[in-house]
Amino acid sequence: MNDTSTTRHQDGLRIIAASAVVILHYSDYFKDVTIGRFMVAHTWHFNLFVDLFFVVSGFVIARQYFGRVNDAASIGRFLWRRLARIYPLHLATLAFYVALAGALHFGAARTDNPARYPLSDLPAQFLLLHAFIGERLTFNFPSWSLSAEMFCYLLFPLVALIAQRRKEAVIALVAITALANSVWAEAAATTPWADWINQGGGFRALPAFNLGMACYLFRDQIARWPAIPGALAASLAAFIVLGSLLPTMTALIAVYAIAMLAVQADCAGRETLLSRLRFDRWSPLTYSCYMLHIPVATVIITFGSRLLSLSPYERLVLAPVAIIVLAFASVVSLRTFETPLRRYLTEAYDRRAIRPAPSPAISRQEST
Repeated sequence: MNDTSTTRHQDGLRIIAASAVVILHYSDYFKDVTIGRFMVAHTWHFNLFVDLFFVVSGFVIARQYFGRVNDAASIGRFLWRRLARIYPLHLATLAFYVALAGALHFGAARTDNPARYPLSDLPAQFLLLHAFIGERLTFNFPSWSLSAEMFCYLLFPLVALIAQRRKEAVIALVAITALANSVWAEAAATTPWADWINQGGGFRALPAFNLGMACYLFRDQIARWPAIPGALAASLAAFIVLGSLLPTMTALIAVYAIAMLAVQADCAGRETLLSRLRFDRWSPLTYSCYMLHIPVATVIITFGSRLLSLSPYERLVLAPVAIIVLAFASVVSLRTFETPLRRYLTEAYDRRAIRPAPSPAISRQEST
């Protein structure tokens, strides 16, 4: 059975997806000028790259943990490891915005969007529940996807147990969760479920995460699919350039298809343009980039433009500055904060979980 020793294409897609999300959100800071409005109008679909993260996450988590979360101890260790990866940077960026909210409260700073800092949203933020309850875009708002991811992690042991007995059930779960989302969106007259963030974002993630798991479980069959040269690069480029013309749900299906093409290339061990360009070299920075790009924009673009009294057009010069600072901050965060803290938390948990057995009491016979 092919054990997919490499995930180069999926890793390359991750950093491309994170970069696309940065472009989308940074464009919104310049919507007062023509180029900003143009970018916002033609990059709205980049928000669906978050769903690509969910597919890749489902594949990677299944690859690492399928068959290894069979009891309470292994499930606890799995969940702790996932928290050790995502929670420290989430807490750090949340603390940054809480401090900023305090500065706003005491008049040390000002904002055009005070609704972004509601104290009532903090419990959900701290408990990673903000993909289900709370305001739509508050504090470090991209972190909603962490809440959605954690929901998928909590369900993973159950889905894995079902899949161990009948792996076809995971394919059914993809269809069932997507159908349930569609029925609810129609019945409750919500936006398309691919747009769900704070009220339903966790349910939005489930079909994609399950799809990633299914791709891992059926990796041998996927590896044997007929390969179309250039299909991955062409579909990715077409989505980036033309995806804004697609209806939301059609665009979501396109994202799923791109993720599956990457899985196919990885499972078959094929070289493609994407792997030759070596985007996967930068994939370790994906999470840092994703979580830090809004705080960096707050400091560089928002505060910087006020400090320098820049006009809307003059502010454009801050876009490349923010991107450079983001790249630097991502490297520093990964090397000096995320990785050491993740290692410390993981080792601390393991030391606590694997305690040496107490020595048995010495019997009377042994003491004499």
